[in-house]
Amino acid sequence: MQKQFKGKPCKKFGAFLWKSRKYTPKQEKAIALSHKKLQTKKLSNFAIQLRAKQLVSALYGQLKLQQVTQLLKQSQKYKGKLTHIFFSLLEKRLDSCLVQLKFAPTFGAARQMITHQKVFVNGNIVKSPGFLLKPGDSIQFSPEMKPVIFEHVQKSATHAETHKLVMYKSLHFEVNYKLLEAIYLFSPQQIHFPTQIEPELFMKSLR
Repeated sequence: MQKQFKGKPCKKFGAFLWKSRKYTPKQEKAIALSHKKLQTKKLSNFAIQLRAKQLVSALYGQLKLQQVTQLLKQSQKYKGKLTHIFFSLLEKRLDSCLVQLKFAPTFGAARQMITHQKVFVNGNIVKSPGFLLKPGDSIQFSPEMKPVIFEHVQKSATHAETHKLVMYKSLHFEVNYKLLEAIYLFSPQQIHFPTQIEPELFMKSLR
């Protein structure tokens, strides 16, 4: 069920987008070279905004423009800062939550689990990766998926310890890694992005 990680998006943006993942020496060299080239390249305002949009899309598993537009419309229904609300909704997506909790190695793997009907919310099968969790919602998995997920959770923990990575704990979840279950408690107040992005610039690109 798991998909092999590819460093192509990292090379495109010249950045290690996912610090919790293992990069090959070849990938590291290509990303560093791309970063050096981009530092000397001058971009127009349009190109800068487009880059911001593409970066956010890549971080959240290559979201389509239609999905982004739908989330933006939903964000406008709430009171508060539009940028924070929009990114909070992105973090509430079921596929995003599975990746955050290390239940899935990539967005592709998370979406595959969901579309193959291996993920349950409150005991019910969820078929849409874009399903938005609400406070109190619980996540479970089909029995045949648990060995695969448990193996990935262990590998993620070992990798983080070996490479001394700073792993942010998802405080808005209550997680039981023995049972491989999680309860969504509340909307995240602070979002830790895997690489430096400019949320306001991204929002400006959508106008």
